This record gives sequence, C-alpha cells and structure tokens, in this order.
Amino acid sequence: MKRHLSTYQRRFAQNRMTFGANLLSPELAESLHRASLACAENQKKETGVIDFFCGLYLQDRNEVMLHFSGDIAAIVSENFPIHRSGREGLIPKVMLDQMASEGESCASGGFSLNYSDGLHQLLWLSAKMANAVGKKASIKDAVVALFLSPDWMDELARAGATPSRITADFDRDVGTIVFHAAPHTGEGWPGEMSFEQDGALQSPFKLEVSTPSGPFQPVRSAKVKLNGSEVAGVSWPDKPTASLGVELRRLNKLQFELDGPAFGSVEVTVRGTPA
Repeated sequence: MKRHLSTYQRRFAQNRMTFGANLLSPELAESLHRASLACAENQKKETGVIDFFCGLYLQDRNEVMLHFSGDIAAIVSENFPIHRSGREGLIPKVMLDQMASEGESCASGGFSLNYSDGLHQLLWLSAKMANAVGKKASIKDAVVALFLSPDWMDELARAGATPSRITADFDRDVGTIVFHAAPHTGEGWPGEMSFEQDGALQSPFKLEVSTPSGPFQPVRSAKVKLNGSEVAGVSWPDKPTASLGVELRRLNKLQFELDGPAFGSVEVTVRGTPA
C-alpha cells in the first residue's frame, strides 16, 4: 500500500479529497476535518493514518469500538493531547474563544491541511470501494480500507488498537497451507496420507487438528502421527482442537486413528511460513 507521491500528485489528491463531490460522505469528511484540526492544534506537520483513526473515534466512537479493541480513548489522548469531541471538535480553538467573547458573527480562524501519502491512499481506497456500489465513502468504508493493509493494521497495533473480531485473510488462511485433509471414520477413508514439503513454505511449521469438519459429526477421539511419531490428539467435547509446532521432511507421512460414529470427521492441516 505504501507509495511516495510527488508534490503535484499530493496536491491533486488533497484537492479532490477536500472538495470532491462524490468521494467522502459528510460524516467521513467531518472525521478528516477533526483529525486535521487536532493535528494543527498539536503542532503536527501532517495528518497521518493514526491521526485519521483518532478523528474517526472523535466523530463516532461507538462505530469505531464495534470494530477495534483496546483503550482507544487513551490512544487519542496520547496522539492528541489537545482534542475536543462534539461540535467543538470541528471549530478551531481561536474561533471558540472569539465566539465566547465577541459572539459567533465575529469569529474567524483557519488552519492548514497536509495529509500524509498513506492517508491519501487510505481515503482513496475508501472512496473506491464505496463508489463501486454507488455511494460515498462512510466511516465503515474507511474501517474496511484499514483492514485491507497489513501496514496500516500493524501501525494501529503498535498504537494499541487491534481488531475486535477475526477477519478472513487469504494470505494467512490459504497461503500458508502445506497440507490439508478431512479424514472420516466411514469405510473407504484411508488411515494414512503422504505429502511433500517442496520448499515453497519454510519453518516454523505447525500442525492443526480439529473436530468436526464442516457439517459432519465430531469424532469421539483422534490421534495423529507424523512420520511415525504421535504428535497430536483431540477428543469431543473436551478437547476439540490441538495445535503444535512440527518438523517436516521432504516426504512426510500422516497416520490417523479415529474413534467415532459413522461419518465422524476431523480436519488435519499443516501450515508453514512464507519465505
């Protein structure tokens, strides 16, 4: 996701994000405004992804807390020692002071906008997803865009914000698979299987066993041997899953001992680490 923008690319993107009619919904535009104002009042030179995340929270804390765990309020306070929620968070402090002393009609003030390259890309990705279904980017779209980048999620994790639920990830869920099978107790299912470790994935390797597989019944118990040594076992319902590190050879043999009803099942998966 990381990309270095030229001065003119940044200028164009910021102009479109500030004045583009079909990009940001009013609530997301206000979130960006809150973040930019808080950056200005805290003497930050540009508004980055973490700053924008704090702006989302200041705009709609309930929505953000649906999707992230952690002390988000503390993250905001640490990132923005000076900040305001509600309507006052949209108005520069100098204007609030003028309004208090002279009346709203006399109040004036402003601040500069300067978005980081990462924030430009986050905003554009949010708008792209929303525009694809005929709408402007909302806070939910911005949250989804954050989840699509490991770099942005790592940045949030370092600040103390983590996802509140497990999300599907193709590289993590599928791209790490060395071997997968769903042995059953029914007749005709082999009691052993072989697979090759071709070097596409590296150690550490992990073997995972769980019961049941999909819509089938759970087995009462299952033992799994890898290359002649018992490495994992599960039982239903006390211990339905097991996971442990294993060593692999170039050619490997798995053996299964299953005890259960007809069509009882387990899932056996071996995962590796991308090179």
